[in-house]
Amino acid sequence: MTGQSLRVQSFSAAATRQSSGKMRYPGSKALRGAVVGAMSMLIVAGCDSGGGKRAAPKMPVPSVVVQTVATRDLVDTNTFTGRIEAKDKVEVRARVQGYLKARNFKEGTEVKKGDLLYEIEPESFEIAVAQAQANVSSALAALKLAEQTFKRIEELASRRTASRAQLDTAQSTLAQAQAALQARRAELEAAKLNLSYTRIQAPMAGRIGRSAYSVGNLVGPSSNPLVTLVAQDPIYVTFPVPQRLLLAVRRAGRGPDSVYVKLRLSDGSVYEERGEIEFVDVQATVSTDSVTVRARIPNPKRILIDQQLVDVLVVRKEPERKLVISQSALLLDQQGAYVLAVGADNKVGIKRITTGEQRGSLIVVESGLADGDRVIVSGHQKARPGSPVNPQAQTGEGASAAAPSKTAGAGGAGGGKKPEKAR
Repeated sequence: MTGQSLRVQSFSAAATRQSSGKMRYPGSKALRGAVVGAMSMLIVAGCDSGGGKRAAPKMPVPSVVVQTVATRDLVDTNTFTGRIEAKDKVEVRARVQGYLKARNFKEGTEVKKGDLLYEIEPESFEIAVAQAQANVSSALAALKLAEQTFKRIEELASRRTASRAQLDTAQSTLAQAQAALQARRAELEAAKLNLSYTRIQAPMAGRIGRSAYSVGNLVGPSSNPLVTLVAQDPIYVTFPVPQRLLLAVRRAGRGPDSVYVKLRLSDGSVYEERGEIEFVDVQATVSTDSVTVRARIPNPKRILIDQQLVDVLVVRKEPERKLVISQSALLLDQQGAYVLAVGADNKVGIKRITTGEQRGSLIVVESGLADGDRVIVSGHQKARPGSPVNPQAQTGEGASAAAPSKTAGAGGAGGGKKPEKAR
């Protein structure tokens, strides 16, 4: 104990005796205040003399979650809106005028080529055939007479008992009779053809639609189509492709045989069959600057129907190796996209990157990162450029998304969380 401490204790003890013995001195309250102040100053002085200022407590290094950047095989997919079209589509019409006598099919069913669909009352056409047949018989008789007459005149002319004018007339009559017979035979064929048109048959196999006319209606060549017949297997899907995308594909040297087509239906399901592109239009649509593309796709279960709206997924057959990061690693500021990278010394640095397309929860990196780099995917607010961090490897779904062991499918512009902006 120092001398200062002994003096404080003696002074304090004296003051205590004065208080207990009821002794009062002038200014005793002021004296007590001075004693307390002196004690405080001495205590502080004693503390300062014990070793100077204390060191500030050391802050712990913040922990962040990092992802190791890797290249992986990505299946390149582009999504378009398309419409199903029947490969063959026929509007069945009446070729002769008459009243419908019968309808021989059930609407919405499959029919075969040659199946009888409608019957038109045939009586008037049968009469026309009979008349044409009679005209042919008459023409045959006239021709026979003309032939006999010509032979007689020709024989007489050889004996100079018939004039040359008579021979010429007989020859002309024979030629007219031959021509008349040909005309009557043509009329007979036309009458038979019209009679055959009273039986309306399916021109191809397919599914038949709703009948526009019922039995008893008057139909003819000027009437609307009786019914529509479509061939459903295989079937077409047509969709517009922007010129910029088509140009990129052509410059890369890829043709229609480098991709296949899948369909996503209105209920969100993916159609099980895959199709192949078979036609690319030779001119662009002016209003949209796009080119119409058509693919052929099997439809054995008749799930697809004419004019159905679908999403068309054009998938590249061979995957591409690309550098990817999780979407949660991407940050944005006024200068563009960047990530917080953790170096070998566990210090944080900013890396500016150029991004490509989004594949679900993954972002394709075109430049700025290398295979094996570590980027922060969680805990950005705790990381400061140039400061050390405690990196923790990403686990769970995010880690598997960046792992290069599996081939990733691409769904075009996928959804998910948007990139964070710089804080």
